[in-house]
Formats: sequence, structure tokens, C-alpha cells
Amino acid sequence: MRVDPISWWSAEFNAVAPVGHALRNHLADRWTRFHSLPESKRYPEDVAEREELLKRHLAVAGELFEVGEAIFVYRCHLGERRLKGKQKHQIASRQLQEKMVRLPAELHAGEEDDYYCVRALMTSWVPDFFELLTRQVAEWEESGVTFVSLSTKNVYSPYDGGMDVFPMSISPRTLEAKFRSWMSVRGDKL
Repeated sequence: MRVDPISWWSAEFNAVAPVGHALRNHLADRWTRFHSLPESKRYPEDVAEREELLKRHLAVAGELFEVGEAIFVYRCHLGERRLKGKQKHQIASRQLQEKMVRLPAELHAGEEDDYYCVRALMTSWVPDFFELLTRQVAEWEESGVTFVSLSTKNVYSPYDGGMDVFPMSISPRTLEAKFRSWMSVRGDKL
């Protein structure tokens, strides 16, 4: 049975946009964060740092998703991007469904673009697709990306500098214990 990712998200998470900082406000008890590079460095500068970044992202995501399981990939942008001609919205060379929903952008309320345009695709968890998309997010070529397991509801939101994680099938503390050295030294985990 084919499930519509936009409808599924709305049914599961109401009017919260599938983006890390918005989810953090609504799922605080399920949230944790890990950094992509040592000493909270934001952007990789060489091959070794790019490899470390991917190693960390794959390790954490590997705790949340099983290879081959059904996942949804969401992309949230403030305002709607206008495309020219017959172009379609894509993410890592995969076409997003044309259905789009607007969800409130709490941190930007009152501005002209005070909503997120959310598009999605349904796919299977395959690390090579994830690697490409993680690289794009890390290099700020893509943003507002969130992966969600259809079966466990585990949520993974990479950003340039790290990953906001909302595990539903395991305790956030379990992940924190396993990857403690990848966390911020700050008490608020940011």
C-alpha cells in the first residue's frame, strides 16, 4: 500500500514542520543532537573531515534505520521556490511529489514568508542516497531535510554542522551514551 508522506506527516505530527529546530520545540523529550566534526566544527575543509562527517552521520542514522526499510524524506523551505518551464522539485536527483503543504514557521512568524513549503518523497533507506544528501546539506547545497521511518517514526534531521535526532523506538539517552564524544559540551546540547 502506497502512503502519502505529506498526509502521513500531518496525521502524526500535526502542524509542526519536519525540520529540526521546529521539532525540537515540540519533541524536546525525544531530542538529541550530534556534531558532524570534532570541536563542533561546522564545515569540512578536506577529505579526512568529509570522511569523518559521513562516518558520524552514517553511524547515527544506522541506529535509527534498517537498510531497505520504507522512509519518507522531507524538504522544507521558507516560501515556495518558483521553477522555470517543466522543471520539477528534486532532492539529490530524485523527484519530490508535486503535492505540497504549508506549515507554520514559528521562528519566523510575522515575516512575509512565515510558513514552510514542505515537499516529500517515499523511498527505502539506502545509505548511498543518504551519503549524497548528507554531503549536500554539509556543504550548504541543500537544507531543511528530514528523514523519517514509516514503521518506527524515528526522525533524523541533518544540518550544516550536525544532526538533530528524535528517536522514537529507542531512548535518546541510549544514543547519547553511544556517541557522547560527538555531542556539545554545553548543557543545552546546542
